Amino acid sequence: MKYLLNASMLVFAVFCFSPAQTENSTPEQLVGWKQELVKIEKVLPFSNNVLEPVVINAYLADTPTKRTQGLMHVADLPENEGMLFVFRPPRYVSMWMKNTVISLDIVFIKADGTIAHIHQDAKPMSLQSISSIHKVKWVLELKAGVAEKLSLSPGDKLVRGTTD
Repeated sequence: MKYLLNASMLVFAVFCFSPAQTENSTPEQLVGWKQELVKIEKVLPFSNNVLEPVVINAYLADTPTKRTQGLMHVADLPENEGMLFVFRPPRYVSMWMKNTVISLDIVFIKADGTIAHIHQDAKPMSLQSISSIHKVKWVLELKAGVAEKLSLSPGDKLVRGTTD
């Protein structure tokens, strides 16, 4: 029995640490991109109470080239991941879905960190311009449906680590 238990543990360890299990899940289009955990504090309407923050692992689109590429050609995006576009200085922006093969929620965020508005379910491959209503410093793209699932809404606040 002792040997059976040891053999089972060995098989389990080999399975858990095999290359197929430890392989990086980063889409090939985003290999080498900086990533940052960003938090969004949920604010209860009509109060100053803050709920447990939402945490997203965001790829940073912080250069003109990366902002142009965005999530083009990325075939899948886990619900806990997204792309954070950084604009310096804050400005009115327009996003589109050219060569983007998955539907996205687009979260427009002002310089003070508050969510200005959310465009839900942007259609893949569309050339329609999706504009910010206010000047924004960040745009967070999430897999379609995630903003609603996380109950994100205008007034919630982005809390960043080093993203400037």
